[in-house]
Amino acid sequence: MRLFVAAWPDAPARDRLAALELGRAKNLRLVGPTRWHVTLRFLGDVAEERLASLGDALVACATAQPGPVVCRLGPGTGWFTGVRVLQIPAAGLDRLADTVRAATVPFVPEPPGGEPPFNGHLTLARAKGRLGAAAQADLAGIPFEVAFPVEHVDLVASKGSPAGHVYSTVVRAPLGAT
Repeated sequence: MRLFVAAWPDAPARDRLAALELGRAKNLRLVGPTRWHVTLRFLGDVAEERLASLGDALVACATAQPGPVVCRLGPGTGWFTGVRVLQIPAAGLDRLADTVRAATVPFVPEPPGGEPPFNGHLTLARAKGRLGAAAQADLAGIPFEVAFPVEHVDLVASKGSPAGHVYSTVVRAPLGAT
């Protein structure tokens, strides 16, 4: 299974995100509301026999993490340099991402050379093929700010489809639960 650990925006944050005016630029594939998330750690392909132990470790680390944690999106949209991803920076989740990484590394080791540092963001769209400079400039820097509480983290399975990836929660791990 292709897995990642995610924090999801709450309903008011999703409503605000849905109101963003991103237009319909050619070669731009918008990410739908059911896929908006902040990836705390990408795990890649994980053998099914590791799922139970991985899920237990995630629940244990989330339970020990005081919650909720506040995630702040903003101050505006931007493009990742060299990557065709339109995103909004996400702040406030660094400690949670570190805790998730520490809990999951025994089951999904870091790649040789280590993992890149956590770069919290929420993906809004992906450019497919060539996107003109004017379209890129129009979409960068759109002011946007919202904060939402993260009350749980999810172990999520990602399965490719012609319409984009389909996500399903495998394990939900509430923060600070006793």
